Amino acid sequence: MHPGGARGARSIAPLAQITPFGATLKILRRPSPALSFWISFFVLHFLLFLPVVLMDREDGDILPSFHFAGLSLEQIWVNIVVWRREPDLLRFNSEIVLFVALWALVRPLRHVVVRILFVVTYLLVFFYYLYEGASLTFFSVEPVFYTQLRMATEGFSFFLQNARVTTAFVAGILVLIGGGAALVARIALYVLPERGPGPATRAVMVLLVLLIALQALFRSELLARPEMVFSSITAKLIRNIGESRRIYLDVQQIETSEAAPSEDYSQFDLVERPPIYIIFCESYGSVIYKRNDWRSLYRELTARLEQELAGAGWHAASALSLAPTWGGGSWMSYTSALFGMRVSSDPQYYALLDKYEAGGYPHLGQFLKEQGYQYYRLTALSMGLPEAQWEKYASFYGVDRWLQYEDLNFVGPEYGWGPAPPDQYSLNFARETIRNETEEPFLFFTITQNSHYPWAPQPVLIESWERLNKPGPPPPPSSELIEHAERRQNYWNAIEYQLEMLTDFILREPNDQAIFVLVGDHQPPRVSRREDGWDTPLHIIAKDAPFVASFKEYGFTSGLAVWEPEPAFRHEGFLSMFVRQLLTAYGGGAELPHYLPEGVPVGEKGHQPTLTPH
Repeated sequence: MHPGGARGARSIAPLAQITPFGATLKILRRPSPALSFWISFFVLHFLLFLPVVLMDREDGDILPSFHFAGLSLEQIWVNIVVWRREPDLLRFNSEIVLFVALWALVRPLRHVVVRILFVVTYLLVFFYYLYEGASLTFFSVEPVFYTQLRMATEGFSFFLQNARVTTAFVAGILVLIGGGAALVARIALYVLPERGPGPATRAVMVLLVLLIALQALFRSELLARPEMVFSSITAKLIRNIGESRRIYLDVQQIETSEAAPSEDYSQFDLVERPPIYIIFCESYGSVIYKRNDWRSLYRELTARLEQELAGAGWHAASALSLAPTWGGGSWMSYTSALFGMRVSSDPQYYALLDKYEAGGYPHLGQFLKEQGYQYYRLTALSMGLPEAQWEKYASFYGVDRWLQYEDLNFVGPEYGWGPAPPDQYSLNFARETIRNETEEPFLFFTITQNSHYPWAPQPVLIESWERLNKPGPPPPPSSELIEHAERRQNYWNAIEYQLEMLTDFILREPNDQAIFVLVGDHQPPRVSRREDGWDTPLHIIAKDAPFVASFKEYGFTSGLAVWEPEPAFRHEGFLSMFVRQLLTAYGGGAELPHYLPEGVPVGEKGHQPTLTPH
């Protein structure tokens, strides 16, 4: 019996009731083979691009919106069938199209083994597109196997150890995979019919094949790009492997180089030694400048906080800095700033970690320790690491005292990713601990936790931070099943809390000589888009007005807000810039070290975001 007959229709009915494509599958019960073919053909492609559309709610849309006013015919053609920036479902995979075309045009290929091969191939293509969509949505980079291999092995094991993954969760994932395979197998009966499609369908497939051939001939360098209407999994794999090889060579260069690639700061001395706080603010990205609603709120917030700081004698200068990562990977961002080296991938980071696990790299912490500073660091996450791993990180960063969750003696409600205590409690507890332990000048480094995705729920800023440390009911868990507008509001709430909390933390600082550096680690995932760029705000705050004003030569402007459209410098340029300005203000007048706006070179230059110099 033909697959579209009564028996096939009865087998589809239960599936139609439990899948989001139930209505489509009901239509497939109609006796028109051509209609069944084209519906199945489009559904298969819709499924490929559905994950990125659902994940990327800033850019993604179900169907593309076309605006042809003022466009030439060539531009209209490109927009419809060649290239669209925003994700949508009306896209195609070239290999799937070619596979279906060969089935339609070459009769000997119409065999059950070929259909099974098609299902297997489709599932592999689907998982790659899912992988690509996640990489683009959360990190704004096209996937690179070698880059994400370490993250997949190290990070996934860490996730399993701390996320309390249940058997039901694993069983649910397996059921989804099995159900997806069954769905594709059923749809394949219609897109690869035993008798083959009619002449009109074959003619259209020939036209699609010709279109793919023309694009392969004239736009081969773009076929791997996710913006292409007809993208190619072959081109994506070739690009991925090529990028993996490039980063592998960078890692090899790090591993085999004999000397630490950085300027030697040991010859310089500080006469005065003010306490220094370097605080990275999780997910604090320049996207807040690039949405009208956030921009207005941010302008009001920074004006109010700036006035509070000025009233207490604090001065601020701010700029945008180009981060080496997007949407995640905070460790690469702050390591780039502290080490003066652009670390933009996990393999690079772990190559550095393995090479300098006993210390010895000339980073900011080492320079300040040579000047008599004590180096403190805080990690407030309740997720734990083995003690040997902590020791490795402490040696790598040269930390004298690493305050961890267990040191905070916290018994109150915890929030967000980790979870973690309120940042107000963690930072103030750390400062009190430092002041009780040492009279020496100190460098304090941390990254905030409460503005980590998913940004809800948020703690409340209170007058007395000690009162946060009392038992109470845990906050309600966050959910992914919320409207995008609510997610955007949650992000703003998190940034508002962070900036108010950090301002309060600065205002409570008892040492008038203290210097605060507040830096965003990367753009936030889910609520920003690739065109927002990779830049994040950076603030220098101190009561020493000439010291703060000295950063204007690097593109900083007075105050907390930055309205320049381009970043002034890169994270990897921070080390050399900051050391120069410390020596200028507090040194003995010796010749200054060089300013390295792009940091020290690491491996090949590779593909770096463009920075427009001031």
